[in-house]
Amino acid sequence: MSLAQRIRDNVARSRRTTAEILGVTAELMESHEQAIEHLAATRSLPHQPWTVKTMQQTIGPFRQAQAHFLELYGIRAKGWVALVEKVNTVETALVHLGYRDRSPKQ
Repeated sequence: MSLAQRIRDNVARSRRTTAEILGVTAELMESHEQAIEHLAATRSLPHQPWTVKTMQQTIGPFRQAQAHFLELYGIRAKGWVALVEKVNTVETALVHLGYRDRSPKQ
């Protein structure tokens, strides 16, 4: 194989690699945008510390609250107190990281 052919092959390989990198970058950007949209959609949730009573009144039965926060934050809990403590911990962290404003419950 001549030098010119090897250069052409390397250029073609480089273009394919660049195209793959651009494709993966586009996927990452789309995932990032979805994550931001998800956070924006959850901004309307209460940001003051939850209590068992307010969570029961706002969300309903334990199974429903458990499923909601499992999907939203990946939190698993076997009882109301554990769920409330874990949710408050996560939401406090989100406030401190600047993803949420501390606002009164609606």
